[in-house]
Amino acid sequence: VACPKCHQTVLSKVNYSAGLLTYLFCGGLFLCCCLIPFCVDRLRDAKHTCPTCKTELGVYKRL
Repeated sequence: VACPKCHQTVLSKVNYSAGLLTYLFCGGLFLCCCLIPFCVDRLRDAKHTCPTCKTELGVYKRL
């Protein structure tokens, strides 16, 4: 990806955070073990940042 701020071509750094899908799975699994969705990256939102200048390049929200 080309960073719009530093104009370098970089591989973005991805940080995961709990989003709507994580909380929905948590509610669905409440009787079993509701904390599992918070450990699975595929259920969390992904925030992409430039590793060089730390500019946020985009956020992928699961829902």
